[in-house]
Amino acid sequence: MKKLLSFLTIAALAGSLAACGERETAVTCDPETLDGNTVCYDAETGAFAIEKDAKIRFGADNDDFGKAIVDLWNRTYPDKVGVVEYINTGSQGSTDSVATQQGEWPDVFMAIDGEVPRNSSHLLPFHVELANIVKNNSIKSFYDAGNTTAATVYAPMTYDGMAFIWNKTMLEALGYDTTDANGDGLPDAFDTWEKIFAESKAWDANRPEYKGKKVNVMFPLSLTNQWSDYHHLTSAGWELFGTGDATKPGYDDPKFAAGLEFLLAAKDAKISVEESGVVTPADAMGWRWDDVLNNEIAPFGLVGTWMDVNGAMTATGSEFLVSIVPTYKGINQRPFVKTKGFVINAYTQYRSAAMELMRLVYSKDGFQAMVNSSSYSPSLAAGSNLVPTLQAGGVQEQMMAAFVYNYPEPALLLPNNPQMKAMDSAYYPFISDTQKAIWDGTMTIEEAVAELIQLSNEKIAADNQ
Repeated sequence: MKKLLSFLTIAALAGSLAACGERETAVTCDPETLDGNTVCYDAETGAFAIEKDAKIRFGADNDDFGKAIVDLWNRTYPDKVGVVEYINTGSQGSTDSVATQQGEWPDVFMAIDGEVPRNSSHLLPFHVELANIVKNNSIKSFYDAGNTTAATVYAPMTYDGMAFIWNKTMLEALGYDTTDANGDGLPDAFDTWEKIFAESKAWDANRPEYKGKKVNVMFPLSLTNQWSDYHHLTSAGWELFGTGDATKPGYDDPKFAAGLEFLLAAKDAKISVEESGVVTPADAMGWRWDDVLNNEIAPFGLVGTWMDVNGAMTATGSEFLVSIVPTYKGINQRPFVKTKGFVINAYTQYRSAAMELMRLVYSKDGFQAMVNSSSYSPSLAAGSNLVPTLQAGGVQEQMMAAFVYNYPEPALLLPNNPQMKAMDSAYYPFISDTQKAIWDGTMTIEEAVAELIQLSNEKIAADNQ
């Protein structure tokens, strides 16, 4: 019987996983006698041993992707068909579920990077061989967002964010030149917000029509969806929690107030108006990004990685292109981006098999299964040998290029209350009201910023106890 090298995880998990039972200490181990507590790595094959009675559940938020991973396992281990099954667990909040459901939750499952640190005690650290693969192929900022201790517990695999999108067919039908001579992914005629605003002002006198409908929106700016709102807050180069201090969101930085001038410029340009021609009120400036794709309400918008761009092109007959966000006063706006990836449940009864499934998921074949079965774009470091084959010039490839300026969503926790995310204290409760007050003119920028600083400081102080 081939002998295998053994990896013991008890040191990393001591004190936090008493429910998982005792671990076996061994220099070598026999896969036929594995008890589920020891992870065994075969240095010759580069794979982990699989317990003879293993049954592993794989959790993700996309049925086709889940089925593709099961198929990858079955093709890799034809003698172990049926060992892995797929369960749709979603992604939002899935990492929090392992803390309460423990062994009832899937063995390997999709997670969002920002949810991982507060649940790391419920996650199985990767074997050093797998940890090194993940480290060497990940973009450091996204690796660090999910791995905040010495142990590697999270493998980032795909972007979860928003990019700029423009309707080439619509622009050309309206008589615009869509040439992109400088190769930035944007039409040269509209590669700055200043150019977009200028044309939007020109529309005010005579709104164009497209497919029999008046075009009342140039760009459906959002003021009530805090996550997609972030890009325009960075118009002067401001960064939320830019110092890395979870108690200092940075609203007192002059760049924050300067960035809010973008809202007034967009309003002045009448970037979104009602049928009557009046500027759309703040309360109506919500999530309209799906309407850009599906109903073609505007030539420009934002698009999320989860949105079906190819499906929209088929349904509408229009060509959409994904790109970086245009500059404003020479500065690249930076939408939020985070990553989705995979973790291993520390309460799994089959640690070695779970580690092997994780190895397959985070392999070139695993990435290929992901891009073939979903709209996800891979998140990998430059030069990675795990990059899958993508459709040349396709949406996934465009998405990867579009995220070059995006800002990793802060995953900071309050120092005295690590169960509270800094974003939940200082950003999400207040930013919409700040923007709406400026847009509707009930407050000046100075007044709105002063109120925001006061309210966020008070909430941080109350939560950070």
